[in-house]
Order: sequence, then structure tokens, then C-alpha cells
Amino acid sequence: MSLRFTHPHIASAEMDAVRRAIESGHTWGDGPFTLSAAEQLTEMLDAAHVAIVTSGTDAAELAGIVADFGPGDEVIVPSYQFPSAGLSVALRGATPVFVDVDPRTGNIDVSHAEAAVTPNTRAITFVNYAGVTADTKAIRRIADAHDLIVIEDNCHSLGGTANGEPMGRDSDLVLHSFHSSKNISCGEGGALVVNNRRFVERTEIAREKGTNRHRFLRGEVDRYTWVDLGSNYLPSDVQGAMLDAQLLDYDIIQDRRMSAWASLNDGIADWANDSGVDIMDAGPGNHHTAHLFYVLMPDQTQQRALLDHLGARGVPSATHYQPLHSAEAGERFGRTVGSCENATSFASRILRLPIHTNLSAADIELIVDSVTSFEVTN
Repeated sequence: MSLRFTHPHIASAEMDAVRRAIESGHTWGDGPFTLSAAEQLTEMLDAAHVAIVTSGTDAAELAGIVADFGPGDEVIVPSYQFPSAGLSVALRGATPVFVDVDPRTGNIDVSHAEAAVTPNTRAITFVNYAGVTADTKAIRRIADAHDLIVIEDNCHSLGGTANGEPMGRDSDLVLHSFHSSKNISCGEGGALVVNNRRFVERTEIAREKGTNRHRFLRGEVDRYTWVDLGSNYLPSDVQGAMLDAQLLDYDIIQDRRMSAWASLNDGIADWANDSGVDIMDAGPGNHHTAHLFYVLMPDQTQQRALLDHLGARGVPSATHYQPLHSAEAGERFGRTVGSCENATSFASRILRLPIHTNLSAADIELIVDSVTSFEVTN
């Protein structure tokens, strides 16, 4: 089998869980497996509420409804982020305001975020890129000073820590993805984690087609009806079964990914140092999640050359996000503060290498040998 760039882990109980979900006859939303997965996440993240949804993008859209974004509102968004960050704001009629990022990590530059605050600003959203924490404490201080909502994209970072604390603790609403490329996956899937209790009831309503069905299920009303905006964000319980089994294997998955990440890092560290290439780094006191393994090449010419070099040797690699501020839709629906030159540079230099639980020792040797055989030219 050829080397794969990414490959979903199959948990030890996953096949049995899927079979049981199908045989139970309860394959629609909020079945026993989905509820169990939500309980696991609630305990793991010490959250006020966890809403399992159909994708990370839907988690972002649900957050926009829950936060009540609308025309005239502005939401600060780092330019180097997945398009859903801007899309979920624009869908509400609000304006994404793009700011620059840290040139070392690709995470939001908090000084640029603070400079972008206006009387119309409602929220700051940001991503912990590659499972490496952003400066969440500083973002929280800015938000508290200006009475802003904080929406944290933790889609790369389930279980990651920053200075000994789990990522996602300081934000009002936190997004997770369980796409097949993620560490914990169920094909497609996601979650909106609610830390601020004032958003719990509206999250329940918006996730259930804008109805008060959860109050009905708890016996608080004798029938349920349409009460607010929302949509159907419920995944099938077959997906819930996959997710529940994956969460049970969380430590196994992370141990394997971290082992693969460390082997790649050890194998190319000297080459990177000698070649003027940067390897992703979580920084002191922080622990990333081995969601990605990337290098930052000196320039785009070297990025493209290494991409071709690896491809010729059967090693898949990839760039990643393209800056939102210069995207066609970003220019149409948003506005930009500053040049966002770091976001442009980061996107033009990053190269991601294969990382997943199914990498063999031979795979890692091939990746390392292929990378270190590339000669960076100055």
C-alpha cells in the first residue's frame, strides 16, 4: 500500500459499536452512542454543555447563531484560518475583520486583534493551529476589556494543554471537528463546547431546528414548538457510535501520533537546522496534539521545490490554508486591518508531512530520508 498523507484511526470497539447502532434501530440523532460521546467530552473538557454536531463548520455556524451575530456586527478573525471562520460570520450578515498572525506559529497576533477592536466588534475568533496553543490568556483579557465573546477553534487540539491547562478553557464557545483527517474522527462530525452557561439554552434550541425540544424531553413543557433560529445539526447515531469508540481510545491514538511526530522530528531536526528550515514548536510549557507535522521553508520557491521532490519519491505532502483576507469571498464579505503579511508569508512557506496512527517505521524512514535528501538553496 502506498504511503498515505492522512488515514483515520479505527478504534478497538468501533466496528462493534457501529453494528450495535445499526441493529438497535435508533440510527437518527441523539441516540445512546451520541449521548455517551457527549458525556465523555463534557467530562474530559469540564464543560458546561457539549453539543455534538455534523461538522466543525456546523459548529462554527451554530456558534454564530448562539452568539446572535447580525448585520452591523464585526468579528475579528485571523487571516490564516479555515474558510469556515469567515463563512460562519458572513452567513449571519456580520463582517469578518481579518488580522495578521504570529509568523512562527500561524496563530492570531493578539496585538493586531486588539488594534482591530471597534465599537461594532462583537467577538474574537481564533484557532490553535496544528494543535499549538494561541495566547488564550491575552485574548481573554482583550475580550473582557471590551465585553466581547470569545470563540475558540480547537479543531486541531482536543486534549492539548497550555501551561498545564487544557486548551479551550478560557473561551465562551469552542469548536471541535471530528472529520476523518482529525485525531478523533467519525468521518464527518463536530462539537460546539459551551463554557459560558448563558449560551447553553440557546445552543440546545438552535441545534434542534430552533425548537424547545430539549425542554420537552426533560418534562419542562408538555409539547415542543419553534421558538428561535436554528437548523438540524444532529448527526446520525451511527456516527455517534464511531465517535464514542474513538474517544474511548483517545490515549492510544495520542500515544501513537505523538510517537510518530517525535520520530519525524528527530529524523529531520539536524537537516532543518542546517538548512534554515523551521519545524513546528509548541513553545515552553505547552503540549501540542500531534495533529500536524509541518516545516516552514525559507520561501515559496523552496516550498514548491520540496513538494515536487517528495512527490517524486512517493511521499505525499501538502500546503494548507490560503489567507482569508485575500480570498475572493474574504474581499467581498470582510475587511482587513493591516497588511496581513505574516499570514501571506506563512501560507507560502508551510509544508505538511504525513502524520497519522498508521505510519509504520518504514513509512517514517521513507519520509525522513526523502526530506533530508532535499538540498535547500539560498
